[in-house]
Amino acid sequence: MGSQPTDTDISKPDAVAVILQRDVAGVGFGEAGYSELAYAAEAARHIGTAHHELVVTDRDVIDRLPKLIAFRDAPVSEPSDIPIHMLASEAARTVKMVLTGEGSDELLGGYPKHVAEHLAHGYQQLPRSLRHGLIAPLAYALPYGFHRVKTAVNNLNIEDARERYISWFGALDFAARDRLATRRLRAAPTGNAPPFDADPCNSPLRRILYFDQTSWLPDNLLERADRMTMAASIESRVPYLDHHLAAFVSSLPDRFRIRGRQTKWILREAGRQLIPERILKRPKVGFRVPVNQWFRNGMRGFLGDHLQGVSSLTRDYYDTQVLDRMLADHLSGRQNNEKLLWSLLNLEIWHRQYASA
Repeated sequence: MGSQPTDTDISKPDAVAVILQRDVAGVGFGEAGYSELAYAAEAARHIGTAHHELVVTDRDVIDRLPKLIAFRDAPVSEPSDIPIHMLASEAARTVKMVLTGEGSDELLGGYPKHVAEHLAHGYQQLPRSLRHGLIAPLAYALPYGFHRVKTAVNNLNIEDARERYISWFGALDFAARDRLATRRLRAAPTGNAPPFDADPCNSPLRRILYFDQTSWLPDNLLERADRMTMAASIESRVPYLDHHLAAFVSSLPDRFRIRGRQTKWILREAGRQLIPERILKRPKVGFRVPVNQWFRNGMRGFLGDHLQGVSSLTRDYYDTQVLDRMLADHLSGRQNNEKLLWSLLNLEIWHRQYASA
Protein backbone atom coordinates (compact mmCIF):
# COMPACT_ATOMS: atom_id res chain seq x y z
CA MET A 1 0.00 0.00 0.00
CA GLY A 2 3.05 2.25 0.32
CA SER A 3 2.63 5.69 1.81
CA GLN A 4 -0.61 6.52 0.03
CA PRO A 5 -3.46 6.84 2.57
CA THR A 6 -7.07 5.94 1.94
CA ASP A 7 -10.37 5.69 3.80
CA THR A 8 -10.57 3.32 6.73
CA ASP A 9 -14.26 2.76 7.44
CA ILE A 10 -15.26 1.81 3.93
CA SER A 11 -18.89 1.32 4.88
CA LYS A 12 -19.15 4.89 6.10
CA PRO A 13 -16.74 7.01 4.10
CA ASP A 14 -17.44 10.18 6.03
CA ALA A 15 -16.02 8.69 9.23
CA VAL A 16 -12.88 10.34 10.51
CA ALA A 17 -10.18 7.72 10.11
CA VAL A 18 -7.27 7.32 7.71
CA ILE A 19 -4.77 4.61 6.90
CA LEU A 20 -1.22 5.65 7.68
CA GLN A 21 0.80 3.31 5.44
CA ARG A 22 -0.22 -0.03 7.01
CA ASP A 23 -1.50 1.56 10.23
CA VAL A 24 -4.98 2.89 10.92
CA ALA A 25 -5.60 5.99 13.03
CA GLY A 26 -9.14 6.50 14.27
CA VAL A 27 -10.67 9.12 16.53
CA GLY A 28 -13.42 8.55 19.08
CA PHE A 29 -14.84 9.58 22.45
CA GLY A 30 -15.26 8.06 25.87
CA GLU A 31 -19.00 8.75 25.94
CA ALA A 32 -21.24 5.82 24.99
CA GLY A 33 -23.18 6.24 21.78
CA TYR A 34 -20.67 8.61 20.18
CA SER A 35 -17.52 6.63 19.56
CA GLU A 36 -17.14 4.48 16.44
CA LEU A 37 -13.70 3.17 17.36
CA ALA A 38 -14.95 -0.40 17.72
CA TYR A 39 -16.19 -0.36 14.14
CA ALA A 40 -12.96 1.26 12.96
CA ALA A 41 -11.02 -1.51 14.70
CA GLU A 42 -13.17 -4.14 13.00
CA ALA A 43 -12.57 -2.50 9.62
CA ALA A 44 -8.84 -2.46 10.34
CA ARG A 45 -8.86 -6.19 11.09
CA HIS A 46 -10.88 -6.83 7.93
CA ILE A 47 -8.40 -5.07 5.66
CA GLY A 48 -5.33 -6.22 7.58
CA THR A 49 -3.97 -3.05 9.16
CA ALA A 50 -2.84 -2.08 12.66
CA HIS A 51 -5.30 0.08 14.58
CA HIS A 52 -4.29 3.22 16.52
CA GLU A 53 -6.83 5.27 18.46
CA LEU A 54 -7.18 8.90 19.49
CA VAL A 55 -9.74 9.63 22.21
CA VAL A 56 -10.95 13.23 22.40
CA THR A 57 -12.06 14.74 25.71
CA ASP A 58 -13.71 17.97 26.79
CA ARG A 59 -10.29 19.15 27.96
CA ASP A 60 -8.99 18.85 24.40
CA VAL A 61 -11.78 21.15 23.24
CA ILE A 62 -11.10 23.78 25.92
CA ASP A 63 -7.35 23.71 25.24
CA ARG A 64 -7.52 23.78 21.43
CA LEU A 65 -10.57 25.87 20.61
CA PRO A 66 -8.96 29.35 20.71
CA LYS A 67 -6.10 28.15 18.49
CA LEU A 68 -8.47 26.52 15.98
CA ILE A 69 -10.59 29.67 15.80
CA ALA A 70 -7.39 31.44 14.78
CA PHE A 71 -6.67 28.76 12.16
CA ARG A 72 -10.13 29.23 10.66
CA ASP A 73 -10.10 33.02 10.92
CA ALA A 74 -13.66 32.71 12.17
CA PRO A 75 -15.73 31.00 14.85
CA VAL A 76 -15.48 27.20 14.58
CA SER A 77 -18.89 26.18 13.31
CA GLU A 78 -18.66 22.46 14.08
CA PRO A 79 -17.27 20.71 17.20
CA SER A 80 -15.86 17.98 14.94
CA ASP A 81 -13.21 20.45 13.74
CA ILE A 82 -11.22 19.69 16.90
CA PRO A 83 -10.91 15.90 16.41
CA ILE A 84 -10.34 16.43 12.66
CA HIS A 85 -7.35 18.61 13.45
CA MET A 86 -6.07 16.14 16.06
CA LEU A 87 -6.36 13.28 13.58
CA ALA A 88 -4.70 15.31 10.83
CA SER A 89 -1.82 16.09 13.18
CA GLU A 90 -1.41 12.38 13.88
CA ALA A 91 -1.53 11.53 10.17
CA ALA A 92 1.02 14.24 9.36
CA ARG A 93 3.63 12.28 11.30
CA THR A 94 3.63 9.66 8.54
CA VAL A 95 2.10 11.01 5.31
CA LYS A 96 1.55 14.31 3.51
CA MET A 97 -1.82 13.59 1.89
CA VAL A 98 -5.00 11.78 2.93
CA LEU A 99 -8.25 10.89 1.21
CA THR A 100 -11.53 11.74 2.94
CA GLY A 101 -15.17 10.87 2.36
CA GLU A 102 -16.46 14.44 2.29
CA GLY A 103 -19.27 14.84 -0.20
CA SER A 104 -20.58 11.28 -0.12
CA ASP A 105 -23.67 12.19 1.90
CA GLU A 106 -24.43 15.27 -0.17
CA LEU A 107 -23.96 13.36 -3.43
CA LEU A 108 -25.54 10.03 -2.54
CA GLY A 109 -28.21 11.02 -0.01
CA GLY A 110 -26.74 10.02 3.34
CA TYR A 111 -28.59 12.12 5.93
CA PRO A 112 -31.86 11.29 7.73
CA LYS A 113 -33.26 14.59 6.44
CA HIS A 114 -32.97 13.22 2.90
CA VAL A 115 -35.46 10.53 3.91
CA ALA A 116 -37.64 13.01 5.79
CA GLU A 117 -37.95 15.41 2.86
CA HIS A 118 -40.00 12.74 1.10
CA LEU A 119 -42.54 13.16 3.90
CA ALA A 120 -42.64 16.96 4.05
CA HIS A 121 -45.42 17.57 1.53
CA GLY A 122 -47.68 14.83 2.91
CA TYR A 123 -47.11 15.87 6.52
CA GLN A 124 -47.92 19.48 5.75
CA GLN A 125 -51.26 18.44 4.33
CA LEU A 126 -52.36 17.74 7.91
CA PRO A 127 -54.35 20.59 9.48
CA ARG A 128 -52.05 23.30 10.81
CA SER A 129 -53.86 23.20 14.16
CA LEU A 130 -53.02 19.50 14.48
CA ARG A 131 -49.37 19.93 13.50
CA HIS A 132 -48.64 23.00 15.61
CA GLY A 133 -51.23 22.62 18.35
CA LEU A 134 -50.81 18.93 19.18
CA ILE A 135 -47.93 17.15 17.44
CA ALA A 136 -45.31 19.87 17.98
CA PRO A 137 -45.98 20.30 21.74
CA LEU A 138 -45.95 16.53 22.23
CA ALA A 139 -42.62 16.25 20.40
CA TYR A 140 -41.15 19.16 22.39
CA ALA A 141 -42.09 17.40 25.64
CA LEU A 142 -40.27 14.20 24.69
CA PRO A 143 -37.00 13.47 26.55
CA TYR A 144 -33.65 13.98 24.87
CA GLY A 145 -33.46 10.36 23.73
CA PHE A 146 -36.07 11.22 21.11
CA HIS A 147 -33.99 14.07 19.65
CA ARG A 148 -34.35 12.80 16.08
CA VAL A 149 -38.13 12.76 16.36
CA LYS A 150 -38.08 16.24 17.87
CA THR A 151 -35.83 17.51 15.08
CA ALA A 152 -37.98 15.95 12.37
CA VAL A 153 -41.26 17.35 13.73
CA ASN A 154 -39.79 20.81 14.26
CA ASN A 155 -38.41 21.00 10.73
CA LEU A 156 -41.32 19.36 8.94
CA ASN A 157 -43.57 22.01 10.48
CA ILE A 158 -41.62 24.68 8.57
CA GLU A 159 -43.55 25.19 5.36
CA ASP A 160 -41.09 27.45 3.57
CA ALA A 161 -38.55 25.02 2.06
CA ARG A 162 -35.80 27.65 2.11
CA GLU A 163 -36.10 28.10 5.85
CA ARG A 164 -36.53 24.35 6.38
CA TYR A 165 -33.35 23.48 4.47
CA ILE A 166 -31.37 25.80 6.75
CA SER A 167 -33.07 24.53 9.88
CA TRP A 168 -32.13 20.90 9.15
CA PHE A 169 -28.54 21.85 10.00
CA GLY A 170 -29.56 22.80 13.51
CA ALA A 171 -29.94 26.52 12.98
CA LEU A 172 -32.71 28.38 14.76
CA ASP A 173 -35.82 28.95 12.73
CA PHE A 174 -36.34 32.64 11.98
CA ALA A 175 -38.97 33.18 14.69
CA ALA A 176 -36.70 31.67 17.38
CA ARG A 177 -33.75 33.68 16.09
CA ASP A 178 -35.73 36.91 16.37
CA ARG A 179 -36.75 36.04 19.94
CA LEU A 180 -33.11 35.55 20.91
CA ALA A 181 -31.34 38.34 19.04
CA THR A 182 -31.74 41.96 20.07
CA ARG A 183 -30.35 43.10 16.73
CA ARG A 184 -32.74 42.77 13.81
CA LEU A 185 -31.51 40.69 10.92
CA ARG A 186 -32.97 40.04 7.51
CA ALA A 187 -36.02 37.90 8.18
CA ALA A 188 -35.68 35.27 5.48
CA PRO A 189 -34.02 34.42 2.17
CA THR A 190 -35.61 36.32 -0.68
CA GLY A 191 -36.01 35.30 -4.30
CA ASN A 192 -34.62 32.15 -5.85
CA ALA A 193 -30.91 32.91 -5.82
CA PRO A 194 -28.42 30.07 -5.12
CA PRO A 195 -28.63 27.82 -3.21
CA PHE A 196 -32.43 28.11 -3.43
CA ASP A 197 -32.66 28.01 -7.22
CA ALA A 198 -33.17 24.28 -7.76
CA ASP A 199 -35.62 23.42 -10.53
CA PRO A 200 -39.07 23.31 -8.84
CA CYS A 201 -39.96 20.39 -11.11
CA ASN A 202 -37.27 18.24 -9.50
CA SER A 203 -38.09 15.74 -6.76
CA PRO A 204 -37.87 16.81 -3.08
CA LEU A 205 -34.70 14.71 -2.74
CA ARG A 206 -32.95 16.32 -5.71
CA ARG A 207 -33.88 19.80 -4.51
CA ILE A 208 -32.41 19.33 -1.04
CA LEU A 209 -29.33 17.59 -2.43
CA TYR A 210 -28.80 20.60 -4.69
CA PHE A 211 -29.06 22.86 -1.64
CA ASP A 212 -26.53 20.74 0.26
CA GLN A 213 -24.13 20.58 -2.68
CA THR A 214 -24.16 24.34 -3.24
CA SER A 215 -24.11 25.53 0.38
CA TRP A 216 -23.28 23.15 3.24
CA LEU A 217 -20.66 21.23 1.28
CA PRO A 218 -18.50 24.09 -0.10
CA ASP A 219 -19.21 26.63 2.63
CA ASN A 220 -18.70 24.32 5.61
CA LEU A 221 -17.43 20.79 5.08
CA LEU A 222 -14.82 21.40 2.41
CA GLU A 223 -13.68 24.70 3.88
CA ARG A 224 -13.25 23.29 7.37
CA ALA A 225 -11.54 20.11 6.15
CA ASP A 226 -9.06 22.16 4.15
CA ARG A 227 -8.29 24.54 7.01
CA MET A 228 -8.04 21.85 9.70
CA THR A 229 -5.78 19.59 7.66
CA MET A 230 -3.60 22.39 6.33
CA ALA A 231 -3.23 23.68 9.90
CA ALA A 232 -1.58 20.31 10.57
CA SER A 233 0.59 20.64 7.40
CA ILE A 234 -1.24 17.88 5.55
CA GLU A 235 -3.40 17.87 2.42
CA SER A 236 -6.81 16.23 2.15
CA ARG A 237 -8.47 15.18 -1.11
CA VAL A 238 -12.07 14.21 -1.81
CA PRO A 239 -12.47 11.33 -4.29
CA TYR A 240 -16.26 11.22 -3.91
CA LEU A 241 -16.40 14.61 -5.59
CA ASP A 242 -14.73 13.45 -8.79
CA HIS A 243 -16.83 15.13 -11.46
CA HIS A 244 -17.29 11.89 -13.41
CA LEU A 245 -18.76 10.20 -10.34
CA ALA A 246 -20.92 13.22 -9.52
CA ALA A 247 -22.30 13.31 -13.06
CA PHE A 248 -23.06 9.59 -13.02
CA VAL A 249 -24.83 9.68 -9.66
CA SER A 250 -26.82 12.74 -10.71
CA SER A 251 -28.15 10.81 -13.71
CA LEU A 252 -29.64 8.07 -11.51
CA PRO A 253 -33.26 7.94 -10.29
CA ASP A 254 -33.89 8.76 -6.62
CA ARG A 255 -34.33 5.10 -5.68
CA PHE A 256 -30.61 4.52 -6.18
CA ARG A 257 -29.90 6.98 -3.36
CA ILE A 258 -32.80 6.58 -0.93
CA ARG A 259 -34.80 3.37 -0.73
CA GLY A 260 -37.35 3.34 2.09
CA ARG A 261 -35.38 4.51 5.09
CA GLN A 262 -32.08 3.26 3.66
CA THR A 263 -29.63 6.00 2.73
CA LYS A 264 -26.82 5.80 0.16
CA TRP A 265 -28.38 2.62 -1.23
CA ILE A 266 -26.18 2.28 -4.31
CA LEU A 267 -22.96 2.72 -2.30
CA ARG A 268 -24.01 0.02 0.13
CA GLU A 269 -24.84 -2.32 -2.73
CA ALA A 270 -21.50 -1.62 -4.38
CA GLY A 271 -19.68 -2.48 -1.16
CA ARG A 272 -21.43 -5.76 -0.35
CA GLN A 273 -18.49 -7.87 -1.51
CA LEU A 274 -15.97 -5.73 0.34
CA ILE A 275 -17.54 -4.74 3.66
CA PRO A 276 -18.38 -6.92 6.68
CA GLU A 277 -22.15 -7.34 6.99
CA ARG A 278 -22.28 -5.96 10.55
CA ILE A 279 -20.64 -2.74 9.42
CA LEU A 280 -22.65 -2.52 6.22
CA LYS A 281 -26.00 -2.59 8.04
CA ARG A 282 -25.14 -0.56 11.11
CA PRO A 283 -27.18 2.59 11.77
CA LYS A 284 -25.66 5.88 10.70
CA VAL A 285 -24.10 7.74 13.61
CA GLY A 286 -22.36 10.61 11.88
CA PHE A 287 -19.35 12.39 13.27
CA ARG A 288 -21.10 13.64 16.37
CA VAL A 289 -19.04 15.13 19.18
CA PRO A 290 -20.60 14.80 22.69
CA VAL A 291 -20.62 18.52 23.44
CA ASN A 292 -24.18 18.21 24.71
CA GLN A 293 -22.84 16.11 27.60
CA TRP A 294 -19.65 18.12 27.97
CA PHE A 295 -21.64 21.34 28.30
CA ARG A 296 -23.50 19.80 31.23
CA ASN A 297 -20.33 18.49 32.86
CA GLY A 298 -16.66 19.31 32.16
CA MET A 299 -17.34 22.40 30.03
CA ARG A 300 -20.19 23.76 32.14
CA GLY A 301 -18.16 26.45 33.88
CA PHE A 302 -16.30 27.34 30.66
CA LEU A 303 -19.61 27.80 28.82
CA GLY A 304 -21.20 29.81 31.62
CA ASP A 305 -18.24 32.16 31.92
CA HIS A 306 -18.33 32.97 28.20
CA LEU A 307 -22.09 33.39 27.82
CA GLN A 308 -23.13 34.68 31.24
CA GLY A 309 -19.97 36.04 32.88
CA VAL A 310 -19.27 39.72 33.46
CA SER A 311 -16.52 39.65 30.83
CA SER A 312 -18.80 38.38 28.06
CA LEU A 313 -18.54 40.63 24.99
CA THR A 314 -21.54 39.22 23.13
CA ARG A 315 -24.16 38.95 25.87
CA ASP A 316 -25.69 42.28 24.83
CA TYR A 317 -26.48 40.79 21.44
CA TYR A 318 -29.20 38.64 22.98
CA ASP A 319 -32.35 38.83 25.01
CA THR A 320 -30.67 37.53 28.15
CA GLN A 321 -33.85 35.97 29.52
CA VAL A 322 -34.22 33.91 26.34
CA LEU A 323 -30.53 32.98 26.30
CA ASP A 324 -30.46 32.01 29.99
CA ARG A 325 -33.60 29.91 29.57
CA MET A 326 -32.07 28.05 26.61
CA LEU A 327 -28.91 27.50 28.63
CA ALA A 328 -30.87 26.28 31.67
CA ASP A 329 -32.97 23.94 29.50
CA HIS A 330 -29.81 22.37 28.13
CA LEU A 331 -27.99 22.07 31.45
CA SER A 332 -31.02 20.42 33.02
CA GLY A 333 -31.38 17.96 30.15
CA ARG A 334 -34.85 19.21 29.20
CA GLN A 335 -33.74 20.19 25.69
CA ASN A 336 -30.64 19.75 23.60
CA ASN A 337 -29.46 23.21 22.53
CA GLU A 338 -25.88 22.16 21.85
CA LYS A 339 -25.70 23.53 18.29
CA LEU A 340 -26.88 26.97 19.32
CA LEU A 341 -24.72 27.08 22.45
CA TRP A 342 -21.68 25.90 20.50
CA SER A 343 -22.17 28.69 17.96
CA LEU A 344 -22.59 31.35 20.64
CA LEU A 345 -19.56 30.10 22.57
CA ASN A 346 -17.39 30.28 19.46
CA LEU A 347 -18.66 33.74 18.59
CA GLU A 348 -17.72 34.92 22.08
CA ILE A 349 -14.21 33.42 21.89
CA TRP A 350 -13.72 34.99 18.46
CA HIS A 351 -14.75 38.38 19.88
CA ARG A 352 -12.31 38.05 22.73
CA GLN A 353 -9.49 37.29 20.31
CA TYR A 354 -10.21 39.79 17.56
CA ALA A 355 -13.21 42.09 17.95
CA SER A 356 -11.86 43.75 21.10
CA ALA A 357 -8.34 44.15 19.72
